[in-house]
Amino acid sequence: MQQTLSIVKTLQKYLQKYGDDAVISQTIAKMMDYKAQKYDEQINRLNKDLKRFEKKYKKESAIFYEEFKDGRLGDDMDFIEWSSLYQMRNTLINKKMELEGVR
Repeated sequence: MQQTLSIVKTLQKYLQKYGDDAVISQTIAKMMDYKAQKYDEQINRLNKDLKRFEKKYKKESAIFYEEFKDGRLGDDMDFIEWSSLYQMRNTLINKKMELEGVR
């Protein structure tokens, strides 16, 4: 992470000194689009897994998660997996939203 932050700081200094650069701007935009696309792919895979649990237990993941978090469902292995998948999916959604909020 330190190496990336160092590069970003150097780039910031460069842009402040010499102004906007179309090639740098396009490259960064493409990198961010690529990362957002990868998040989408991961989110879609997790959504498929979540749908399997929703169908099996006839319950939306958000409702399940609140009930599980409140301790109303027990510690069945399915519930632990479902909870983990739901948390992973939400983490990726938040990361993607933060990434897109930069632009």
